Amino acid sequence: TPSIEQKDSAADITSWIKNREHLLDLPFRDSLLSKERSLDDRRLQLLEGIKQLLLHQRFICLLAQAMMQYGAPLHHLEDNLSRMSRHLCIAATFTTMPGLVLISIEDTTTFTSETKIIRCPNGFDMHRLELTDRIFRQVSKGEMSVHEGTTKLTEIMNMPPLFAWYWQLVVWGISSWSVCLLAFSGSWIDSLAALGLGMVAGCLNLLASRLKGFTNLFEATVSIVCGFFATVFQRWICFGAVTLSATVVLLPGLLLTTGVIELASRNMHAGTIRVVYALMIAFVIAFGINLGNNVFVEIFGKLERQPDMSIAACSPVSQWWWWLAFPVAISTICLLINVHPRQWHACIIVAGLMFVVFWGLVIRLNMQIIGPVVSAFVLGIAANIWSKIFKQNAYATLLPGMMILVPGSVGVRGIMSMFNNLNDGSSTQLATQMVQTSLSIMVGLFASSFVVYPKGKKQSALLTV
Repeated sequence: TPSIEQKDSAADITSWIKNREHLLDLPFRDSLLSKERSLDDRRLQLLEGIKQLLLHQRFICLLAQAMMQYGAPLHHLEDNLSRMSRHLCIAATFTTMPGLVLISIEDTTTFTSETKIIRCPNGFDMHRLELTDRIFRQVSKGEMSVHEGTTKLTEIMNMPPLFAWYWQLVVWGISSWSVCLLAFSGSWIDSLAALGLGMVAGCLNLLASRLKGFTNLFEATVSIVCGFFATVFQRWICFGAVTLSATVVLLPGLLLTTGVIELASRNMHAGTIRVVYALMIAFVIAFGINLGNNVFVEIFGKLERQPDMSIAACSPVSQWWWWLAFPVAISTICLLINVHPRQWHACIIVAGLMFVVFWGLVIRLNMQIIGPVVSAFVLGIAANIWSKIFKQNAYATLLPGMMILVPGSVGVRGIMSMFNNLNDGSSTQLATQMVQTSLSIMVGLFASSFVVYPKGKKQSALLTV
């Protein structure tokens, strides 16, 4: 900005010219007036430059907040923000952790720096994330101004929810019903029990969104309720299938897999936090189910048989019913992560290709190691090719299918074995299987991204999780 001396000198020149205008020669007077205009122009240029710089910084901060809040993969978020800052000629460095973005902006002219701290909750809103990614691409290509991009980002953040609140109650129940048949070898009776408990969990989720104090007790409360009522009806249902299905939305498989992928991407802070948090959630769910079972025992006495989290003793429906439950499960996942309905068919097709491969390799041929790798590879290839053909966000198309593959229930069963003091080695075996499945998904997705984009994608980094 202009110094005080410059402002005073411009004012002095103006008053001096007005007082002595009749005594000055015309060329000399014109030179003094041009000097005054040059000072005013320089002042306006400086003010406009500062205005543009602040606008660019605000756009970067809004972009970081939106991508973090709507579920962008963190190991690509820093790359996105660095690319945008270079495009806007801002010298900035970024550090991302779950729920936190640190932005250090340097001023090479004055040799000063400014640090901005952005805190926002983590979540999944694929519709808003796709709109944000579209703005990112248009601004980076020069098709949209920074001012317009800032306005549109503000509008996206103030948008009403894509689905009404009551859909959450329905989705929690239907997702539990479909996953019980599809993934946990449940019978029709098991699926109906999971439907009821899933809707109870959805009501508790709605209560947690209204009462801030209940948020920290939400996972434990849902697990205790599911464990208690599953113990009540254990004579007629499969305990493991019902409890895992009713808490399927809370299972930390996606968190764990994302953390392993971020560790493999050398994002140590975010990867470590996610892995530890996923293990903590698994412990909370297992502890809550065990506590609900113990509460029933203390009230009504000992049980004839101890509830078992194993699903091997369940009575599954025919595998032909899986093909009916699968699109229902994918549709409920799309509702949970707010995928726009016009993309549901893409999610079902891409995830269906993955499921066909998984069913053939793992279920039919019992290839427990190679099967998840090839399935994740097919999932990533299909999502990225669909993105290239139809110009849609591959991440939103990929995520519902990936949530079918993740090993959250395996971790909970392993921890329950530890709580029940089982010394048959099942807990160690399940923990090893959980890590192995996460690594298989990581290898498959990275390989698919490399095949489709061997040199990376320049306009958007939202390739995979």
